[in-house]
Amino acid sequence: MPTIHLRFCHVEYTDFGCVTRFPDGAEVSAWPHDMPHYHVIAHRTGYGDDLLAYCREHEVAHAFVAQFLRNDCSYVLLALAHGQKVNLGAALYEECMAQTFQRWVRANERPIIGGCDWDRAKREFLALVP
Repeated sequence: MPTIHLRFCHVEYTDFGCVTRFPDGAEVSAWPHDMPHYHVIAHRTGYGDDLLAYCREHEVAHAFVAQFLRNDCSYVLLALAHGQKVNLGAALYEECMAQTFQRWVRANERPIIGGCDWDRAKREFLALVP
């Protein structure tokens, strides 16, 4: 299975989904959820019925947008990997950005947020994922 190497973590694809690992050894796993809302999100972000692809790339998107936009690690993934309580407001911002970015990458809906080279971000992301 492929491993996506980012500056602040690595995302390893697994048979069930993926595992995000941080340099200190902390890790968090993700897998698709067979729930109506999860199917809707996968469709709206351009993955159709491929819940596994959505799941894997969603974790990569969390890490990638944090790295690309803030030169930092994913707040959400880092907190979860360390068993810490996640600040809801910060998590919502990151979740919106990850899903907005996935929609740009897979559904070709360009974000309407200025000040970012979205084309470069998309190219870099697609060069990372299988």
